[in-house]
Amino acid sequence: MLESESMKSDIIRSRLALAPKSPGVYLFRGQSGEVIYVGKASDLRNRVRSYFGGKSGLSTKVLRLVEVAADIEYILAGSEQEALVLEADLIKRYRPQYNARLKDDKSFPFLEVDTDSEWPTVSVTRRRQDDGSVYFGPFASARSMRQTLRLIRKTFRLRVCTGPMPMNRERACLNMHIGLCPGPCVGAISREEYRRTVDGVILFLQGRHRDVLNSLMQEMKQAAARLDFEQAALLRDKMKAVELVTSRYGGVTALRGDQDILAVAQDEEDALVDIFSVRDGRALGRQTFPVEGSAGLLPSEVLRAFVLAYYSTATNVPPVLMLQHPVADARLIAGWLSERRGGPVRMVVPRRGVRKQLLDNAADGVARQLAGLRALGAQGAPPREAGLRELKDVLGLPTLPHRIEGFDISTIQGAASVGSMVVFVDGVATPSDYRRFKIREVAGQDDYAMLAEVLRRRFARLCTTGKSDSRRSSAWSSQPSLMLVDGGRGQLGAALTARAAFQDCHIPIISLAKEHEQVYVEGRAAPVDLEEYSPGLMILEAVRDEAHRFAVGYHRNLRGASVIKSVLDDVPGIGPRRKRAVLLAYGSVEALRLATAEDIARTCRIPVATAVLLQDRLKASGV
Repeated sequence: MLESESMKSDIIRSRLALAPKSPGVYLFRGQSGEVIYVGKASDLRNRVRSYFGGKSGLSTKVLRLVEVAADIEYILAGSEQEALVLEADLIKRYRPQYNARLKDDKSFPFLEVDTDSEWPTVSVTRRRQDDGSVYFGPFASARSMRQTLRLIRKTFRLRVCTGPMPMNRERACLNMHIGLCPGPCVGAISREEYRRTVDGVILFLQGRHRDVLNSLMQEMKQAAARLDFEQAALLRDKMKAVELVTSRYGGVTALRGDQDILAVAQDEEDALVDIFSVRDGRALGRQTFPVEGSAGLLPSEVLRAFVLAYYSTATNVPPVLMLQHPVADARLIAGWLSERRGGPVRMVVPRRGVRKQLLDNAADGVARQLAGLRALGAQGAPPREAGLRELKDVLGLPTLPHRIEGFDISTIQGAASVGSMVVFVDGVATPSDYRRFKIREVAGQDDYAMLAEVLRRRFARLCTTGKSDSRRSSAWSSQPSLMLVDGGRGQLGAALTARAAFQDCHIPIISLAKEHEQVYVEGRAAPVDLEEYSPGLMILEAVRDEAHRFAVGYHRNLRGASVIKSVLDDVPGIGPRRKRAVLLAYGSVEALRLATAEDIARTCRIPVATAVLLQDRLKASGV
């Protein structure tokens, strides 16, 4: 043992003596020859000797690294920036134990648009190649990438089949009939029009939503002018889908241009880095990436490692990176990023103002996410199973709540009132079992009565659908283990009253109030105390939030359609034909409000005076 330790010391001393005074990369190897750490330096001799000069000022992680290192290797570089790039490549290749690194970074998915193809498609790949295609990513998870892909296919309609295009088909495939393909194989779309759609997809993935909307608006006006109302309606639907995405983070930021906001959260073992992307002055979205090997590192060191790993493969480098903490080698990293982008890149650490507030919000969000993951993993069981067990114990349920149904109401002053039912099975959302309700029995603003109506209709279905063989009855006849209503004690009382009308029904019902996340249970005066970030509470919050989202979405659809129809009905000179033309051309109150009277008159072929009356009615209605 002593002999081996002596040999290791001799090897280290010989390597230190050979260290060159040049920029480059150094690799610490373990006893078996594996690479355990990669670093870079402008002067390799001074940097590597600093590890062995004394223990004062060295972190616990570095002391452990020095203790287990058995050999050192040097790779010279032409400059310090070249050494920086080499460091990032070697960390990705060897995944050293003592370096912070992206978790599973080799498997992050990308979206590929094969623009060199005659009829391009959008597909998923985990390998970027220099083949003329345009790539977007990486995505933090396959789930987020699939959501983006589904949105693109639903909004823009590109061909989904693979391989050479069969141009001699006589009948369209199913994808065209259900609206997922424009049908180039049967000549339903020209190559020029298809290429415009591909260009729109690329702009959309780049975050240039405003350019996409302007292009679609222009095409829609041209289609309406030539009385091609079917095409105008398709373009209108595309605009609405893009507007929905752009409004997701509406009002969140007052920033201009393109930038990424990076915040980090870490504990003793794990770290998460959150990227909030702003493109063209609008929030594009956020992704959260796990970082391995962060134990014992400062947040600034985790951020530095993440920037090197992520932007070495990222398809889009913005001109500004806003960082929560200053990182070492910021000047070198900015220069490297500038080369990758083909333009200047700045790395800033805001200290005050709107940018600092946005960074603080991002940091708070990722810290909450890490705390939630830590709470879920602390039970010694799969997170969802631990949460279901917690709910059974804390709520006093007879069995594990395998099927949880969530209910919510959405209305504005009693108009277009709707209810929602969402279903979670073993803690996972089951959208095929979702149901929505139009309120029929309640007039005016009475949330309690509306909730009671929805629950009565649910209980009635539960008691009757079991006798039917209808294919639609399976979701209705599946008995829930637990029902959750959005609200406080009043909403719980309304739900229990609805259940009382069905004597044989004893399904447990609880309510979850938003303000303090208090859980109210039948027969208990005080709310049940669930720990913040506990797995049980996180399941209930997910059910409550999903029920709210589903209800609000349905309400907005109904209210938008009813409002614009009622406004058009009140305008003299607009009959059924003109009403249809306006609905096809604009489709939303917001689109009508943004258009001038002259635009409306020209697009819909109605007199200018009538268009002026329409705008006056819109203003008078207050919508």
